[in-house]
Order: sequence, then C-alpha cells, then structure tokens
Amino acid sequence: MYKTKDLTREDLSRIHIKNQAEIVRYIGSELNPIEAFELIKKESKGFTKASAKAEEADKLLYAIYKGEAIPEASPTSPEVEFEWKPISKEEATQLFKKEDTVYAIGDNDQKILVQSEGILSLANKFAIQVIVTKQAVPKALTNEQIRILKVKKETELAVLALKIKQRKQGKQKRKSA
Repeated sequence: MYKTKDLTREDLSRIHIKNQAEIVRYIGSELNPIEAFELIKKESKGFTKASAKAEEADKLLYAIYKGEAIPEASPTSPEVEFEWKPISKEEATQLFKKEDTVYAIGDNDQKILVQSEGILSLANKFAIQVIVTKQAVPKALTNEQIRILKVKKETELAVLALKIKQRKQGKQKRKSA
C-alpha cells in the first residue's frame, strides 16, 4: 500500500529535490524528504491505515525518490487540495491534546496555529485542514505540462513537510513553556 515505508533516513537524505527555488517561492521553505516521510508515517498511523492524503503524498515522495518526472498515476488520477473545515472549541481542544494540528480563526479570517492551551482559551472559532480529492479530466499532456505537474507535486510535498515543521516547533514551544 505504501511504497516509501521501507525507505531509510539515508535513502531519504540522498533525495535531491529539483526546483527548490520554486518551492520556496510558493511555500516559504524547502521540501525536506525526511519531514515529508514522517508526515506520511504519522497520517497513516505507521503505514497501517489507508489515508488518501498519505497515499497521495507517498506516491509523490516515491516518484521523487525514483527520479520519475511524475508519479505512475495517470492524468486521470485524483488531484488533492486542502480546504478549511470549521470545528467546535471542544473538538479543537481534543485534537490539540492528541497533538493534531489545529488552527484558531482570528479577525479577518486569519488562521493561527494553536501552540498552547492559552490560544485555545482565547479563541472562539477553530478549523483544521482537510484533504479534498477531485477527479481530473483525462487528457494528453505536453512536456511543459508534465514539468508543471512535477513542480506542483513537489510543492504539495513541501507543504506537507512544512506542516510537520510547524508541528515540531509547536511541540517544542509547549515543552519549553
């Protein structure tokens, strides 16, 4: 089910990500394959649970590891997008205690990563990011479209890695508080 589960840290550290400059431009940091792997592992509960989000990221990371332009999936494979799902304060508290990523919604619809119980007590509106899978329309791709898809997939992985980085920073801040 998961192709990356047998990769070692050494394998992951040898992955060279092309287009890091474009990834940085889109998400503000480079894609780290080790962080992406850890996110896949967490989302899939140690590679034991089926998860569309984790499986898509797994395919992307494995394709990059193998040096393929795009994953083996066809142009009709589902596209993964993120959406915000509002949740109650109680749900936010429960998820935060489970160390899941939760965002407080501030004025002007600004999302703030919940890193402490203090933020939970101050905010009244909360949300989490959820994956929405949309079926793409089959079509023949040009080389330029394939290049763009590859950059997009690397960017999606970078976003997943950024989430891990934010979670680690949140845990470190909670431990030091």
